[in-house]
Amino acid sequence: MQFCLSIIGNVESKLARYLALACLAACLVVNGACANKLQTREAVERGIRKGVQQRGLNVDAMEVRVQTVDFHGNKADATVGFFPKGGQLSQGMTMHYTLEQRENEWVIVGRSQSDMHQHSGNSQVPAPGSAAGLPSGHPQVPGTPK
Repeated sequence: MQFCLSIIGNVESKLARYLALACLAACLVVNGACANKLQTREAVERGIRKGVQQRGLNVDAMEVRVQTVDFHGNKADATVGFFPKGGQLSQGMTMHYTLEQRENEWVIVGRSQSDMHQHSGNSQVPAPGSAAGLPSGHPQVPGTPK
């Protein structure tokens, strides 16, 4: 782009000035296209996968599905589902991520779990000291009612 600007300042003929303006316009279009290339669901998913993997999780063993993403300039808010490969979303969990565009990628800058339980709809937590929630055939746990 600097090249285009230097040409505009040093042109004397009309034709050269039009060519320089056309060069500048092309630079602006290309620059804008590159910026929008990162504002996609796929680019956000790549950033989330990279960030989660850096935290030690094996993303190759799970499905990562960006359910929603909202872009706000160089920031994005995404809702992401994680579930076992070959499984269903109901077997996993959902997280909310805040991402920031840095260089040519999205980077996680904040996160929160959107559901404390799995998608199975199990929203009841067994009371402390109760046997509820133990699988059938599970040995008795000391301190729980029989």
